[in-house]
Amino acid sequence: IAARHKNMDAVWQKAVAIAPKFTAAASAVGSAVCCHLILRRLRGGSKKNRTYLRLILGMSMCDFTASAAWFLTTWPIPRGTPGVYGAVGNQQTCSAQAFFAQFSLSTVMYNGSLALYYVLIIVKGWSDHEIVRIEPFLHAHAIAWGLGTGLAGLGLTLFNQVGWDCWISAAPLGCQESWNSPDGTTTCVRGDNGSLYQWAFYYAPLWIVIALVSLMMSWVYHTVRRQEEAMRKYTPGGGRRARRNVSNYKRIRTQASCNVGAFFITWFFPTIFQLVLVSSNNLLLPLLFLTALFVPIQGLLNLVVFLRPTYIKYRRIHLDENEGALTAWFQMMYQEIVKGEDAASQTTTHRQTSNDLPPNAASKWSTVPTGRRREANAHAEDGGGREEDDDDDDDDEEWGGAGRSDEVPEGSDSDFDAEEGALGRKAD
Repeated sequence: IAARHKNMDAVWQKAVAIAPKFTAAASAVGSAVCCHLILRRLRGGSKKNRTYLRLILGMSMCDFTASAAWFLTTWPIPRGTPGVYGAVGNQQTCSAQAFFAQFSLSTVMYNGSLALYYVLIIVKGWSDHEIVRIEPFLHAHAIAWGLGTGLAGLGLTLFNQVGWDCWISAAPLGCQESWNSPDGTTTCVRGDNGSLYQWAFYYAPLWIVIALVSLMMSWVYHTVRRQEEAMRKYTPGGGRRARRNVSNYKRIRTQASCNVGAFFITWFFPTIFQLVLVSSNNLLLPLLFLTALFVPIQGLLNLVVFLRPTYIKYRRIHLDENEGALTAWFQMMYQEIVKGEDAASQTTTHRQTSNDLPPNAASKWSTVPTGRRREANAHAEDGGGREEDDDDDDDDEEWGGAGRSDEVPEGSDSDFDAEEGALGRKAD
């Protein structure tokens, strides 16, 4: 493996040194935008799903730190390192890069915290007030992993170059580590037993979180399915509240799946790379390239997922404008970020002031696409309550969090009714 690192041709050296800069830069920008939007909403005094927003905020801050470190790629690696393109640093810059990149482990743990949040909201029916009591633990647990392993890595001199950046590794690459030596001696100058620490300080926690997140999301999915079936069984005639709850279940499940999907996309190629490396002791350069390219990308994916509900509402209100999907996305982003407006909040104003709409233009239902109306009608035999249902859709989708909040002002029709509880516990 060390020989393949040193003997990489110039094309591969440049590829693994340059390509990750684009995804890391996009991820850092995405995380920064997420932080800006969430802080603005929190300062605005919104009482909806504040725990969800703060979890995404913590995840974005940690991801920004790691993405900024990954953007540097080979620059911090000590100058003159064989097989590395663009190395202009020293051991101190290498250790600093690896320390901040280690906060990506905090991002991993925040993904676990977010999955737990969805379980508590959807499966256990916790209210926001109940979740707030354990929220400090969710943040502390995530940050402690990144900060703790980072400080331990500095103390154990584990941070060294690994080909495209600096991370946990024995130095020089390919040295004899004491755990794998017959007499317990080592030829490593720094980071003895680095390969073991990679597992202890990163891959083992990462794969445990991947497994737990998969189990928790399966739990959420099957819970939602059961709740949908219960609603149809006990309220066969439909009814406004039942239809609204069934619709909420689907929105919550979709947003949760998108959050977890961003996590899985980020770590798919790194997981395959490590499995191949461990099982065959073979360094596949294409997998190394894909690993370097995808590891820094989660911040960008988080932004897309976070703004997905706002984008859906923006498209719904601008049905009469022949905008392409990409054009509409950037227009929505412009209103959200540059103009400092809530792009989704323009829906009501637009609908009520347009002279081109039918007399019932004040009804949000009138602007919903035909296919979506048909889906909603499948849950109801009567024709009432459409406006109220669509109001719920707007409110819940904007935040992308749970469908229930005890902090919603009294009389609000935007979330689950307080007496019904989270996810239709009456139906159970």
